[in-house]
Amino acid sequence: MGQRFKAVVNSLMRDIFSNKLAPGDKLAAERELSKKMDIDRTSLRIALKQLEALGVLEIRQGDGIYVKDYMKNAGLDFLRLLFLQEEKEGEGPVIDEYIIDEAMEFWVEFMPLMVKVALRRITPLHIKRFVDTFNNELEVIGDREKVVESELLQQEMVAEATDNLLFLLLSNTTRPLRKKFLEIFVSQLDKETMRRHVEFKRALLRSDLATDPRGPEVISEGYKKMMIYYRDVARKSWQVTPEDDKLVKQFMASVDAGQA
Repeated sequence: MGQRFKAVVNSLMRDIFSNKLAPGDKLAAERELSKKMDIDRTSLRIALKQLEALGVLEIRQGDGIYVKDYMKNAGLDFLRLLFLQEEKEGEGPVIDEYIIDEAMEFWVEFMPLMVKVALRRITPLHIKRFVDTFNNELEVIGDREKVVESELLQQEMVAEATDNLLFLLLSNTTRPLRKKFLEIFVSQLDKETMRRHVEFKRALLRSDLATDPRGPEVISEGYKKMMIYYRDVARKSWQVTPEDDKLVKQFMASVDAGQA
C-alpha cells in the first residue's frame, strides 16, 4: 500500500506542477481514479488528503475534488517533495534548472541572514565544532558525495546555532533543495578549488571577526558573496543545446545584417 500511495501522490503532484492539471480542474470521480491509478480507494483517499494538506487540492464534500493554484496556496513542503522525486522515465526531471535558480535566489538572501543570527549567539564550543567539521571535510575533499554531506551538515549547524524555531524548521524543509544546489556546486569545482573554499571558511571562523561585534555583519556579507558564487557556478553548468546555440547565432546574424 505504501508504495502505491506514494506513487499516486507523486503522479498528481507532477501533473499539478507541470500544469497538466490546471487550477480549477476537477479530478475524475474516486472510483474512476482508483481504477486508473491501480490503487484501492482507502489508499487513494489518504493520498488525496495529503495533497489537500499540501494546499494543491480542495476536496468538496458532495461535489468533487478540485485542483488549487499551488503558487497561491502551497508551501515549501510541496517544493521539497518535488525535489525528492526521481526522474520519471520518458518525462524528464520534474525540477528544471529554472526552478533551481529561483530557489537559489531565495537561499542567497536567506542563508546569510541565518549566519548573521547564528554569529550573534555563537559560543566557543560552536566554533570548535565548526572547525572540526571543516577539518573532517578537508580529509575527504576528493570524495564529492562526502563533501556535499559535510556542507549540508555545516548549514544545519548554522540553523541550530541560531536557536530559533523558524530557522530550524526552514532548514529542515529546504534540505533536499540545498542538497541539489550543493551537488551542482561541488560537481563544478576541482579538488584544489574546493580545498581553498573550505580553508577560507575555517580561517574566517578562527579569526577575530567571529567574536568581534562587527563580525556578524562582515561574515554574513562574505557568506552572501560566496552564495552568489555558488549560484553563478550552477548557472554555468547548465548546458546550451546545439539547437539553442544555432538559433541564437542566427538571431545575432540577422540583427547584424539589419544594422549594416
